[in-house]
Amino acid sequence: MDTLQLAAAARCLDHQIAQQVIQGISDAPGGIYLHTAKTHIALIVQRAPLGLWQDTAFHKSDALTTWSSPLNQRLAGFRIQRISVPWADRIVRLDCSRVHISKRLDQFSLIAECFGGRGNIALLDAAQHIRWAWRWDSLDGKAAPRFLPGVVYVPPEDSLSFAQPLPCAATWFRRVAPRYRPQHRAEQQAIQEAWSRRLDPCAPWWRSSAEADKPILYPVPLPGWAPMQEISAQEALRFVRPAVHPQPSAQERARTQQRLHLQRRIQKMRQDITRWKDPEVYRTQAFALFALPDAMPSVTHISAPDHTSVAGATLTIPVTPGKSLHRQAQWYMQQAQRSRRARREIAIRLQEMERLLQDLTEATGGEQTGPATGSSTPADPTPVRSAKNGKPTDDSDFNRTVIEGFTLLWGKNAKENDRLTFRTAKPWDLWFHIQDLGGSHVVLRRENSQTPVPESVRVAAARIALQQSQSRAISGEVDWTEIRHVHRKPSGGPGQVTYRRFQSIRVRRDG
Repeated sequence: MDTLQLAAAARCLDHQIAQQVIQGISDAPGGIYLHTAKTHIALIVQRAPLGLWQDTAFHKSDALTTWSSPLNQRLAGFRIQRISVPWADRIVRLDCSRVHISKRLDQFSLIAECFGGRGNIALLDAAQHIRWAWRWDSLDGKAAPRFLPGVVYVPPEDSLSFAQPLPCAATWFRRVAPRYRPQHRAEQQAIQEAWSRRLDPCAPWWRSSAEADKPILYPVPLPGWAPMQEISAQEALRFVRPAVHPQPSAQERARTQQRLHLQRRIQKMRQDITRWKDPEVYRTQAFALFALPDAMPSVTHISAPDHTSVAGATLTIPVTPGKSLHRQAQWYMQQAQRSRRARREIAIRLQEMERLLQDLTEATGGEQTGPATGSSTPADPTPVRSAKNGKPTDDSDFNRTVIEGFTLLWGKNAKENDRLTFRTAKPWDLWFHIQDLGGSHVVLRRENSQTPVPESVRVAAARIALQQSQSRAISGEVDWTEIRHVHRKPSGGPGQVTYRRFQSIRVRRDG
């Protein structure tokens, strides 16, 4: 709501609920609810729909009473004297009073500054001192304390009173949101005259469906938004709750992150394959340089006959000035071997990653998040590095499984255990091992140290550690901790570790 919409809503609701007693106050998304015997008023200072609304479908059982509890304790039982927008700004004022049992008159005013992404709600006493206040600093932020108690509330300096004459039309039109302001003088005068003729506090509003997803509601007809349909004020001020999208569970978030990680790795592997030329190209360039007399070139490119061409084509080969041609020919032969080996290994790993992605997609019902495996979306240019020594990591060399979206890895022997724990795992990953016996190191991958791991996943990881150990008992104790608490045993062999700050869990074998 802009200032005119807010003022029209305040006048209508003041006419309807003046002298009603506040029975309670509870949280609303980005604001508060005021409950009376006849209606429920939604005062929204942050998020959408911004402004002052009437919620006829409110259910008290749905109300939250967290940060607004102190306000509910102070205002419950007070009678609403007036709802107004006293300044030409998006500031709502509710004046409330109560006759104390000792005949003393208690007076409070509730001030709500409706500024969209940033909003404030403050409770003032009769002397305009702030007794309670909260704020919202962003659309995603929660309510937080705003002012020091006892500070005198002062409206913004540029807020002009509705009661005083405004100096010019431009100042008057500051009340109108920029998107609604007409450009022509005749249209501006029409809006001003229509506003001055609104003598009935609950006069009809006007609705335009020019924007299908969000109809325009305004207390006066807007030039340029035709056609506009006349509707009742009760319909215009009906509170429409914002759609609440269910938050994904920790398992769903973990699966999504794992799927995105696999997609980025697949994209990176495909880019790596394209960077390597066909080994025969390097080989051809090497043979062409070997066929030339050995010399020290002084240029960056050299022409040489292509021995593979029947027509006697010529190759243009990049060379390094000051380095003999035959040494550079040997380098091209080495590049041919590297290219063949790299393309072969990347193809194997790419096939494995695509298989894992397909298994994960099938396990989650075929849902897809982010770019598809064949998308040309740029991949993360930074290779995945290990937490310990900065060398590239690769999960495909270890035994692995996916449980509820979490990846579990374990080694087959002491060397693999050592490499998994100290080169592949991240400091925040979880580490599992059978207690006091030899066995595989089991690593449970996490996105970060704050990623919660369900107990069922920890039990599954501990069961794998038991099954991949020297123990032949039906059940056993498995220790687990974060990788950052695991260290190589001094003078110990591969896979021998010491660890601290661990917990233990007792599990049984499968079957």
